[in-house]
Amino acid sequence: MKRTAITIVILLTSVNLVCAQKADKKSIFVASSGISIPFDDFANKKMENKAGFAGVGPNIETEFLHYGNYFGLSAGIGYSSMFFNENAYRAEYDRILNHYGENTVSAGNYQVMKGLLGFILKIPEMKHTEVLFVFQLGGALSVHPDLIVTNSELGEINTVQKNASWSAISNAGLKINYWLNEKYGINLNYGLNFTRPGFIDETSIEETFTLPVRYQNINVGFIMRLQPIE
Repeated sequence: MKRTAITIVILLTSVNLVCAQKADKKSIFVASSGISIPFDDFANKKMENKAGFAGVGPNIETEFLHYGNYFGLSAGIGYSSMFFNENAYRAEYDRILNHYGENTVSAGNYQVMKGLLGFILKIPEMKHTEVLFVFQLGGALSVHPDLIVTNSELGEINTVQKNASWSAISNAGLKINYWLNEKYGINLNYGLNFTRPGFIDETSIEETFTLPVRYQNINVGFIMRLQPIE
């Protein structure tokens, strides 16, 4: 509750600061795509608690930004699909079973769909280039892939059914906008994302488990100014 109250105060303060700016204000649409790179436990490829065995995958994002010289507000949605590292997972089962039999791993992709709101800190424009620091909070729907491990001697030894979970998500990012003219430009975007969904695993004792999903987005896209140019 305390964290929520602090977040609301920050957002309201941002609104007041944005409204107080008399200088040039921009409302822009951003569309970008690139790669999502897991890190920390989510990228861990050892059979340890919270290891995700997640690999690099594609993503796409769209955002609406409204800002003045120094402050602004942001809203956006995004989708990431990250591969499950079947080779590393199979290698761990080979190690644990001391190469008893032949292991086969079949898995889909991790998926994260997110919606975010936040505020912007902006460095004044120089040579048609803007640098924006963006901090956001929101909700995410995370999908754990189907996972089946089969041993030639023991049969099916591990399964996780595809299932989804809602959770809060946070994002901190850096955006660089370069304006080709007064209407259009290009965008470079780097973002850190963190969410902690809870998934179902009927084969485990607890029957559920939480997974710290941390990943970085590196994107390239285009920007378009929405309001009439004064």
